[in-house]
Amino acid sequence: MTVFKWEHGRIGTGSQLVAIRVTWSALYNPAGLAEPWLGAGDTTTRLLLGAIAVLLFAILVVMSILASKGCIKCEAPCPEDWLLFGRKCYFFSEEPRDWNTGRQYCHSHEAALAVIQSQKELEFMFKFTRREPWIGLRRVGDEFHWVNGDPFDPDTFSISGPGECVFVEPTRLVSTECLMTRPWVCSKMAYT
Repeated sequence: MTVFKWEHGRIGTGSQLVAIRVTWSALYNPAGLAEPWLGAGDTTTRLLLGAIAVLLFAILVVMSILASKGCIKCEAPCPEDWLLFGRKCYFFSEEPRDWNTGRQYCHSHEAALAVIQSQKELEFMFKFTRREPWIGLRRVGDEFHWVNGDPFDPDTFSISGPGECVFVEPTRLVSTECLMTRPWVCSKMAYT
């Protein structure tokens, strides 16, 4: 096996170039004795390189132990039993309750009844709503408002029905009386 040894010459001034000479030498000599990579009197450098090697090995061992046990701070973007879509987490309840009970449940889990902000999000809701859950949209007077206080834009989505609280059918939004029982959908921002 052959190694390079770089020997630097003088650094010149002005237009002079740095002289570099490459010498080839085998790691062993004909007598079978290893040729020293570092100078014989360079004990400090050898100790420093040895310490760095031991430190790197220790870091590698610690990292492999942590990897086998799981991350120290590797949180999933959503709580268990919640679905991630875009940058939000969604919880689809199984039990039917009235709109206010669903809202309270979401609030107790640092979330809100789902606020749908785009057509893609609505399509996601259509795909995962087999039980027609409540969402965070309610009629206040003659207009609908989201639970986060934003007004509802009727040009974005249409709502069928004469009721006060809104739920999702597989292809449309429908309003009905808030005391009716049905599942609900909570949403909150994903962990970052």
